[in-house]
Amino acid sequence: MENGLMKDEARLAILEDTARKLSIKLSYEDLKKGVVDTHGGIFRLRDEKRIIIHKSLSVADKIDVLLDILSGLDTDGVHLPPDVRESIEGVRKKRTRPARVEEDRQIPS
Repeated sequence: MENGLMKDEARLAILEDTARKLSIKLSYEDLKKGVVDTHGGIFRLRDEKRIIIHKSLSVADKIDVLLDILSGLDTDGVHLPPDVRESIEGVRKKRTRPARVEEDRQIPS
């Protein structure tokens, strides 16, 4: 089990680094208090893309949240280990709609 956890922690570190390489600020916060009840997500604050993930999630759940978010972004310019890229692509293929940052939505005139 410990070896699997170490592998998961290394995988999480790669995904976190991928977000940074995409100029996205990543943080872990308590997202389960008050009216907020989410595992995490991506958004834009002023001119900065941000990902916030619930800090109490397991390493495996943090990986799942990051894979879901990164699958909605263009990661082609980022060097990734083949198994990580395959995971992102696998999630991307399963998505019914891509994750979007608010600014990407078109508002009719």
